[in-house]
Amino acid sequence: MMKEEEHNQKGAVWPLLLASIGVVFGDIGTSPLYAMKSCFVIGYLGVTPLNVFGICSLFAWTLFLVVSVKYVYIVLKVNNQGEGGLFALSLLCSRLNIKGFKKIPLLLGTIGVALFFSDGILTPAISVLGALEGLHTITSQFDNHIVALSVIVLTILFFFQKRGTSFIGSFFGPVMILWFSVLALLGIGSILQTPSIVKALNPYYALLFFASNQWTGFLTMGAVILVVTGAEALYADLGHFGRKPIQYAWTFFVFPALLLNYLGQGALLLRTPGAISNPFYLMVPHFFILPLILLATVATVIASQAVISGMFSVSWQTIMLNYLPRMNVIYTSRSQIGQVYVPIVNLVMYILTILTVFFFKSTEALSVAYGLSIASCMLLTTILIIIMAHFDWKWSRLHVTLFFAPMLLLDFVFFSTNVVKIIEGAWFTLLISMAVFYLIRVWRTGQHAKDVQQQFKEMHLLDFLKECRERYPQTLPGTAVYLTRWIDRVPKALEIHVEHNKFLHEKNIFISIGAHSKPWVSFQKKYWAQQLEPNTYHIEAHYGFKEIPDLNKVIHWAEKEGILSKEEALSFYITRATPKAAPRASHTNVLTGFSERLYLFLANNALPATEFFKLPIQSVVEVVLRYEV
Repeated sequence: MMKEEEHNQKGAVWPLLLASIGVVFGDIGTSPLYAMKSCFVIGYLGVTPLNVFGICSLFAWTLFLVVSVKYVYIVLKVNNQGEGGLFALSLLCSRLNIKGFKKIPLLLGTIGVALFFSDGILTPAISVLGALEGLHTITSQFDNHIVALSVIVLTILFFFQKRGTSFIGSFFGPVMILWFSVLALLGIGSILQTPSIVKALNPYYALLFFASNQWTGFLTMGAVILVVTGAEALYADLGHFGRKPIQYAWTFFVFPALLLNYLGQGALLLRTPGAISNPFYLMVPHFFILPLILLATVATVIASQAVISGMFSVSWQTIMLNYLPRMNVIYTSRSQIGQVYVPIVNLVMYILTILTVFFFKSTEALSVAYGLSIASCMLLTTILIIIMAHFDWKWSRLHVTLFFAPMLLLDFVFFSTNVVKIIEGAWFTLLISMAVFYLIRVWRTGQHAKDVQQQFKEMHLLDFLKECRERYPQTLPGTAVYLTRWIDRVPKALEIHVEHNKFLHEKNIFISIGAHSKPWVSFQKKYWAQQLEPNTYHIEAHYGFKEIPDLNKVIHWAEKEGILSKEEALSFYITRATPKAAPRASHTNVLTGFSERLYLFLANNALPATEFFKLPIQSVVEVVLRYEV
């Protein structure tokens, strides 16, 4: 298990710092490709010195306040056993003793998961488009081929996902270090030609920008947020790299490189206002544009790879916590438990990302949709941090208000400026997020109906076993293993088995597997067993939402503890719940219409428990139970 304390051990910071540059900062590191141009296009701004100074000032202070202050030095300190991210934070808040509000963090976390899925679809599209749009500056012959080239790059990227992050992971760090170095050098070269641009570091120019542009300036904030795309990745990757490496990499390398590049683009616009067509690529001599495009394309692939891998990780977490049905999950790394590949998620992401490229065709059009998912995630993170501060850190309401009101106000400005653009393109983000949220809610509703209808026998398990032995004294040689949630309840599989077969096995093992709202469970606390009576045991196996449940490992542990022997013949009794549509007038009818059909489709296509828990199929006895939705 990788905890934050382990990350910060002496000697471990520098390797993790270099690795974090390759993974954590890919998304925010490719924003210079399109952020400056998008601000002037979306805001319909003229390329005047006042607007250039104002936009650069907004960029500088947004990076400082949102990323440096909020995320790097406040949010990163809040972790769920070393794990970060909006979903992990919501699970942490859900464990707090909040009377009357316990479900609110889980609801916000579910919304955050839905928004993260939309972000995972939009990020590869806008990043690759932004890189290849540099071809416009070489020749107009590429104007009609940017979309096709983007589709080719994205197809290759998604195709190689099944090979795992480690397949191209070794290139992440060196390439991104080169990328940020190039960003800084390009910026410095342009700033030296027009050094007056450094005055944009004064927040006065940001205020002057708003005073001069008023409503237009307010709307431009919807594009300014593009400079902090990937800020959530800083938090989501906390568990992989730890707080100190991320803080050091951002403060001493990534932030300066981004700031220099944005100021360099501003300096170029002061000299050549017409360069707004692509201020990033036009900072370099014509002969260097093509190599820069190649480097930018590789950098955007890395940024996209990090987001896609994060999507797989979040998918696995939601499956473990029963927010989504069990799906086929492939583990792509033996050394890193968090590296997984979910084929169906990869396919859906690929299709939607390609459709996004075909529909929007340019970064200017796509940036309108992109901003809403970023702003929403940032706002939800602030709300959850406020909940933590008040209910866990015991801050007073006055303390919380004074400290977090400016952050909440800034997040609300970003959110509101993107909400007003729903008609222009933000509807796309809203549509994807609502679809994912709807799917999660339908699954949760159906699963709740299943739990309610699968009533356990009220008799205590030990009383039931005693009664069975009195009625059926003959036992069958071998050992029966039953999966159960509660030790004092009678598993349905056991109840039906005895009812039809009229016997018990000579040894009975009851195993309950629990998924927790924390990412890891230490080995010392992972397994626990008690003997209920002679030849009857209950074993508890505990897993965090980032761990892999494997019943074979539980059996191996039981063998080491002397509960089982390797020579024993095991029979696994599994309950498979099969849904059916409830009659319209039935009290069990919790889903109707499309929701009902969707749930039936998800449940009938979910991965069977035998495959999910890696059980030997030849030793499994499945008991089918039907329930109504």
